[in-house]
Amino acid sequence: MIKKIFSNNTHIIKNYFYLSLVQGTNFIIPLITYPYLVRTLDVKNYGIVMMAGSLMVFLNIFVDFGFNISATREVSLLRNKKDNLSRYYWNVFFTKFILIVLAFIILLIVTSVVPKLETHQKIYLYSFGIVIGNNIFPAWFFQGIEKMKIITLMNVLAKVTFLILIFLFVKKPSHYVIVPVLNSLGFIVSGVLGLLLSLKYVHFVLPKAKIMKHFIYENRSLIISNFATSIYTSGNTFILGLISGENIAGVYSSMEKLVMAIKTIYTPLYQAIFPWLSTNTKQQIINYIRVLIKPVSLSGILLVIFIFLFADKILDFIYDNKTIVAYSNVFRILGFIAFFSALNMMYVSLMFPALKKYNYRMIPMVLGGIINLILAVIGAYYFGIYGVAVAAVLAEFSILIFAYFYSVKLQHE
Repeated sequence: MIKKIFSNNTHIIKNYFYLSLVQGTNFIIPLITYPYLVRTLDVKNYGIVMMAGSLMVFLNIFVDFGFNISATREVSLLRNKKDNLSRYYWNVFFTKFILIVLAFIILLIVTSVVPKLETHQKIYLYSFGIVIGNNIFPAWFFQGIEKMKIITLMNVLAKVTFLILIFLFVKKPSHYVIVPVLNSLGFIVSGVLGLLLSLKYVHFVLPKAKIMKHFIYENRSLIISNFATSIYTSGNTFILGLISGENIAGVYSSMEKLVMAIKTIYTPLYQAIFPWLSTNTKQQIINYIRVLIKPVSLSGILLVIFIFLFADKILDFIYDNKTIVAYSNVFRILGFIAFFSALNMMYVSLMFPALKKYNYRMIPMVLGGIINLILAVIGAYYFGIYGVAVAAVLAEFSILIFAYFYSVKLQHE
């Protein structure tokens, strides 16, 4: 059946190719930039920058408000109706613009009242450009009309711009202040270019407050589930930094970044299939998901074994930092995420959204986020970095169990 999916839909292969280039860039460039930053800034300053990046993930999710899923699906259905597509586009755009303003106000308040954040407030403010760039770039639109080439070009542009600027301007520990500026610049440039390119596919339609309110109401389960996800995918660095300090947060983040990079190898497959899958019947969607389970499971197991056997060598080769290598067992623990997340993403990022079962997506992710939050705080306090790593793995495992339960329930409805 996998052969049938791709042989009858050559555009999926094309989209998969472009999205693979995106994820390839997301995988390779961090392997170049993060080790360089660790060596140049030292672990503590690197941890400060990573803590700011973690907070930006939460703000980015707030501004995105689930449109990465809901808008992609709607655009895929409206792409041949230009008037309706244009109306939808501008209502989404202005909703996100209002959310950007609100997010910046939230950031100002939080970094002014929390002492540990106020100390490095400018790092957090400089990092906000990442949120702006990510959300003015309409990736949801290009994915919906299946123009993955544009997403690829803009994503590569942002990452390569950041890479070049890092090597040109970051030369010593005190330059950690420059890093978020350069990162923001890369995202804003690609965001503006992506926005301009999208305008050739739509015409301007004045947005309506009623429609934007409806978007907020309809996407409430998506943003809740996305927030829950961010707690265990990005929030752990922030939690560990607040409890154990920037040094240990930098160590944890260095390994978390590698695991997240490995995790993204599944993303292009799911993103390429999603627009097409959304147009199928319920039973067809369920059948396609069943076919994907075996190869995805096998690849996940192989990744876990690889990390477990070569954790020390991988960390030494990439970071060449004795402090980070000394915590190689943390990397081994986090390696199990490669297996659990590969499978749970298949349900929460592909199956449930394709069927517009957003509540089925929300519940496992919220429960997983709550489990992670509780265990991460307790774990960081009593067991430090090891406690947080175990919390992240248990969160991913719990999401898989809950998602599987709802997938079975869905089949009997």
